[in-house]
Amino acid sequence: MILEQVFPVAGKEVAFESEHLAVLYPKVEGLRFNFVIANGTNLAATSDNSTNKLDRELLRFIRSQSDLIITTGKTARAENLAASRFAPMLILTTSSEDLNIAAVQANEGKPVYITQRLGIQYPSEKAIAIGGVQDQLPEFVDSFCRANSFKHSVLESGMETAKIFASSGNINEVNLTLTNFTSKLDAEAAAIDFLGKIGFEAQLLQILRAEDTWFFRFGAV
Repeated sequence: MILEQVFPVAGKEVAFESEHLAVLYPKVEGLRFNFVIANGTNLAATSDNSTNKLDRELLRFIRSQSDLIITTGKTARAENLAASRFAPMLILTTSSEDLNIAAVQANEGKPVYITQRLGIQYPSEKAIAIGGVQDQLPEFVDSFCRANSFKHSVLESGMETAKIFASSGNINEVNLTLTNFTSKLDAEAAAIDFLGKIGFEAQLLQILRAEDTWFFRFGAV
């Protein structure tokens, strides 16, 4: 698949391959938020209703650029998230209910840390309960990352959690994939509208296109 650069330089085409993605999506110092939006789909819907092959490939690449994947219990349950082979995962949850998801089953992935009561046992020995969240989420995540030397984390969550991190100024970059949009104007309008909903003040860094899929990078101002 070929990616067409739309902004800041229009017209250049590159292959959708890791060597090019490494330039187009460099590592982010701090927290990167990744989200997919499908034209005409409810923003609260699971990614199954929004994603496509290109978005999934980009997500794998972004995970490979990250040293920690941060998500919530709600997202983990809705998506039945599995442990990643690229980076450890931190699942933020206030629920004491069992996490019956792939990430806590026996697997070959990286460790999974869960904010549930110390001593809880999961099927996978790599799934570790680290105790409940005592601070506000952004402060807790910041402390967790500093204590464990995580410097390039990615947040995979719904809109409300992203809003919490954006309002505290903890998000450094937002990566949006917009699927089933034939028009740049419509895709950009949807992206800007989403940023407004999560309260992220942004500068546009990059727009890429592959047929009716658009890829936006926004940096914090």
